[in-house]
Amino acid sequence: MFFFIGMLILVISFISVVYKILTGYAVVTWHTKTALLLFLSVAWFAPVWLRWLRHSPDIFDGMVYDCLYKIGYFLMGFVLILSLLLIARDIIWQVLYFIIKKPVLNPDNAHYINVLNMATIVLALMVSFYGVYEAHKTPQVKTLTISNQRIKKPVKIVAASDFHINHSTPVWHINKIIDVINAQNPDYVVLVGDIVDDTPDLALRKFLTLLKLKAKKVYISLGNHEYYNRPYGWMIEFVNAGFEVLHNSGERIEETGLYLAGIPDVNSAKVNYDRTFKMAEDEDYKILLSHSPDNFKKTDKSKFDLQLSGHTHGGQIFPFQYITKQANEGYLSGLYHAEGTKLYVMKGAGYWGPPMRLFAEPDILVLNLEPMK
Repeated sequence: MFFFIGMLILVISFISVVYKILTGYAVVTWHTKTALLLFLSVAWFAPVWLRWLRHSPDIFDGMVYDCLYKIGYFLMGFVLILSLLLIARDIIWQVLYFIIKKPVLNPDNAHYINVLNMATIVLALMVSFYGVYEAHKTPQVKTLTISNQRIKKPVKIVAASDFHINHSTPVWHINKIIDVINAQNPDYVVLVGDIVDDTPDLALRKFLTLLKLKAKKVYISLGNHEYYNRPYGWMIEFVNAGFEVLHNSGERIEETGLYLAGIPDVNSAKVNYDRTFKMAEDEDYKILLSHSPDNFKKTDKSKFDLQLSGHTHGGQIFPFQYITKQANEGYLSGLYHAEGTKLYVMKGAGYWGPPMRLFAEPDILVLNLEPMK
């Protein structure tokens, strides 16, 4: 409840600030002011009206809803970027005028305000379209090689997270991710949560595209967005698809010396580490799939050797990298070490909300596990 109240206050503040900046220092008709206020409100509250439309008459099913979904979330991302650019612009403008004191830099100059407002809107559009491009790029392939005496033979695992497949996710985008994963020729694929972001009745057809993954076995653990969308229904569908669900459980992988374990999202369900590692042997090299990296600082790290996480999206849209890092115990993306244990946080292969990424390109991880030479 406090989160939603805080978000509502933040959104209303953004709407008020942008409205004031764009209309407060120029001659603007009340029709234009009303249209701007309506546009900002519709864009910022896109998740609310899209959810309402989703449960409306059939006219909003299929392609109509998919188009509205993409437009709505694009507008949300656009007004977010516009808000940040306007605020940053005015701060820089005020500082420059305070330092230089030249009349041409006077922030009260209505002509320059109007010109710069239009320039900022155009720049926000350009940045937004670039963000769409970056979000739909082929995921970067990151590589991590680990040699350990407990690993019996070489194994290649491809790890990926945060596909956020929903009713409106383009199949071509899912196929692009699958092609990158298959191109690595993995022995095993692990999907570390937030693979789906809709209920099974709405997103199952899109999810089943993942049956094209080529590996000896595909393992999956649950993220917070599975828990928002009928998690136990999804667990049944994951099993029906032939995937191994690691839910406070683990499995020894053939004669490799590896023990692969998974827990549900630590902020969404109860985690039982004793049960998770119950079948592990002392000599196993233990890998833990945990969607959120939040647990890493607090967990007894003697239980596992490597944790694979996602959830952060690398911040997804700059400058939220800084906020995201603080909200996730200082973990954002890449490799971390603590008490002899490793944590690798992926930026994710998809996106959530606005179909944009900005300085947080999507990625997957190729994990090469080798015996110590």
